[in-house]
Amino acid sequence: MRFIKSLLKNLLILIAVFAILAFINRWYLGWFTKLIAQESNMGPYTMAYTGFVGEYGKVGPSMTKVYEVLSGAWIVSYTGAGIYYDDPVVISWALLRSDIGAIIDTQDAKKLANNKNVKITTIPAKNRIVVVFPLKNTFSYMIGPMKVYPVITKYMEERGYSHEVPMMELYDMVAKKIYYMADISK
Repeated sequence: MRFIKSLLKNLLILIAVFAILAFINRWYLGWFTKLIAQESNMGPYTMAYTGFVGEYGKVGPSMTKVYEVLSGAWIVSYTGAGIYYDDPVVISWALLRSDIGAIIDTQDAKKLANNKNVKITTIPAKNRIVVVFPLKNTFSYMIGPMKVYPVITKYMEERGYSHEVPMMELYDMVAKKIYYMADISK
């Protein structure tokens, strides 16, 4: 009997420790961060990118491909970017369209003019809905959308804005933040 009591006590302690560690981990990753949607003038951005069709969670190799091209042209970017055109709730995951790449200096775009592996676009400055989420590690890319997109959706609904706009994400490695943005459209 004493053995079972000791085992149960140790099991409860172990469960409590895991629960505390899970709470600390979620706190660190920004799970409890109060997210605020606001309208802000963002841009302009020059983006080197490649198109991707498929599940948004599988864009990593496309991002790597763009960074390899940039590295080969001696271009440094500390801000990854993704433009996501389709709503995964409405469109089949296999058909989701996105542009995946990096924000580069306008002058560096000239170095890529003849490169067939990436495209260049300029995203104009404009007033956008913006939510900022902390970038701590790889899990931030998974937790961020779960936390941020409902905030953006609610903000759009409250103001009568259209949901049929692309979503843009900027992954700022220096500031350690992910900027989620949506164009404003009625």
